[in-house]
Amino acid sequence: MMTAAESWPVRLWRLLHPGGPLVRPWDRWEARLTVLAILLAVVAVPVAGVLVSDVYARHADLARAQQADRTQVTALVLADAGTFVAGGPAVQVAEVPARWRLPDGTDRTGPVTVPAGTDQGARVPIWVDGAGEPVPPPLSTFNAMSIALSIGLLAWLGVVLVLTLVVLAVHVALDRVRAAAWEREWESLGQGRSGR
Repeated sequence: MMTAAESWPVRLWRLLHPGGPLVRPWDRWEARLTVLAILLAVVAVPVAGVLVSDVYARHADLARAQQADRTQVTALVLADAGTFVAGGPAVQVAEVPARWRLPDGTDRTGPVTVPAGTDQGARVPIWVDGAGEPVPPPLSTFNAMSIALSIGLLAWLGVVLVLTLVVLAVHVALDRVRAAAWEREWESLGQGRSGR
C-alpha cells in the first residue's frame, strides 16, 4: 500500500512490480506495458516537436515565396453574381467575369470568385500571381505555424491513440485469461471440498 511520503521512484517501482498474494505474472506485465505506453507517449512529444519544426520550415518557405510572388489588386466585376440561396452553405460564392489592372499597368480580364449577391460594377480585392492570374491569398507566417502545430498535435494524438488501443486490447485479453484462471481455481476449490 502506498503512503503519501513515498517518492516517485518507489511508486514507479510498485507500479512495475505489483505485489500481494493475488498478483499474477500477467498483472505485472500489464503494469509494465502501461508504464511503457506512457513513456512512449512522453518520448513522442519531442518527436512531434521535430515534425512541427520541419513542417513549419517548409510552409514558412512557401509563405515567403507566395508573398514575394503574389500581389493584391482591385477587380471590376463585369456581371451580377448569383443571389444567396436560403438554406445553402454559410459562405456562398460565385464565379463572374472581371477586369483588373496589373502592377505593370496592363489590363487583364477573366473569371474571379466573389461573394454571392455581388453586383455588376462592384470593385473587389483579388490576389494575382506573377503571371497576372487570380490566385488564393498568400500563406501567412501565422498560417504556416498553425498548420505545423496542427500536424504535430495530430501526429502525437495518433501515437497516443495507438498506444491506448494496444493497452486496452491487452487488458481485455488479460481479463479473459484472469477470468478463466479464477474459474478454474473456483472449480478446483469446489472439487476439493466435495471430496472431503
